[in-house]
Amino acid sequence: MARYITFLTNIKSLYRQNPLMAISVLWVMVVPALGSMLLVSYAYHHQEIPNMVQPGLYLLLILAGTMMMGLALCPTTILAILAGYWWGWPALPAVTIAYSLASLLGYFVGLTLDKNSFEILLDNYPKAKAIVHKKGSEMGSLIFFTRISPVIPFALSNILFAMIKAGWKNILLYGFFGMLPRTLMAFGLGLAASSLTEALDNRTDTAQLLLFMVLLAVSIWGIGRFFRSPVK
Repeated sequence: MARYITFLTNIKSLYRQNPLMAISVLWVMVVPALGSMLLVSYAYHHQEIPNMVQPGLYLLLILAGTMMMGLALCPTTILAILAGYWWGWPALPAVTIAYSLASLLGYFVGLTLDKNSFEILLDNYPKAKAIVHKKGSEMGSLIFFTRISPVIPFALSNILFAMIKAGWKNILLYGFFGMLPRTLMAFGLGLAASSLTEALDNRTDTAQLLLFMVLLAVSIWGIGRFFRSPVK
């Protein structure tokens, strides 16, 4: 409880010293949920979607997906489910390209807003701060296991990666492979669904729950290993 109170104090300190970054953290925690509700509502009212074979629509999906995910307007999961349901396998490359570009967009926006925010947030956690600083060459591992987690929000991780200066090349490479399993999981839900309601609401079958638990366990193990293993 004391650590939680200390962390909240650090958040207040961050707001005083860098209000834009503090607001952005709040943004990525709240706005994607609101965007998800709006997108789902739109999907239910506009179920006649053009065929994906149209090149213009394919490019629009990439650009719109990049902006929506990169600016934390909507979660990656909902977009992947809808793309799988509406357009099937032809849409998968567009989704993966979009989330890769969105990773870079979110990361660079975070870098623009960052003003030593990481140091402020971890001011009372010197051990964690020291580990991150000393393991700069191992950031790829942290990015991969963070991205593979089905519970760590995509937009929030973009901000965190910007705070620790994880590096855009690491974001692009390790983030791509880390996001792929959870994207395929969501995309598969839409692909296998026979109706939009089934695609959006049926996320509790045995296979999905098993995959969710596996990805979560792998993520926890990998992130824990990053912080526990000795500095090389």
